[in-house]
Amino acid sequence: MKGLLKASVILPVILALALYEWMHIKPRVDWLPSNNTNFPPCPEGKTPFLVFGGTSMLGKYIVDSFKTETKLCLINYGRSKCKRCDLNIKGDLRDSRHVERMVKAYKPETILTSVKPPLLGIHYKTFIELNMLSMIELIKIAKKQGVSNFIYVSSIAASGHYHWHHGATEEDEQPLYTEYEAPYDISKRVAEDFLLAEHEQAKFNVISIRTGGIIGGEGDPYDYM
Repeated sequence: MKGLLKASVILPVILALALYEWMHIKPRVDWLPSNNTNFPPCPEGKTPFLVFGGTSMLGKYIVDSFKTETKLCLINYGRSKCKRCDLNIKGDLRDSRHVERMVKAYKPETILTSVKPPLLGIHYKTFIELNMLSMIELIKIAKKQGVSNFIYVSSIAASGHYHWHHGATEEDEQPLYTEYEAPYDISKRVAEDFLLAEHEQAKFNVISIRTGGIIGGEGDPYDYM
């Protein structure tokens, strides 16, 4: 009993210390700004269609669906190569100046984002940088450069993981920002709100799609289908 009592006291303390250290550890910087100013041209007669996250678990299916549109030049921007895309530009979404140079060079009619940082084992700062800050900069760039359509693949998590979603509609009241518990959730929500506020009919058309499930591929740890 004495040993059990000690374990019941010590274990929570150890877990609390581990969580504290994880939350305060300096996030790893795993990208560098690109100086690239040369971007390969799209095949003649094709309309540029810019994709961010074309190799993500959901992005792969999105790319396949647009691949049937033979007049589109699918341009994937990211770290991994999209085999189904016409062009691949290597870069990191957090490199906003590089992103702007690319958008200015291609002048796409449409931008589609399906960016998803790893859900497990990363610093909360990464969610904020990728899902929120970089996305807000991308939206500003798109509007500044005359992009006509912006498609944002969001997540059901934008209304909070810990809320009942069955039968939810767009008219349902959303949680306050201060009521969110997970950095992934609030980062998706803030970026979504920013995008929708930038909508201008027939000038800058935007749509946010909250996916209700996760689709993975072979070997994907998040494959729940």
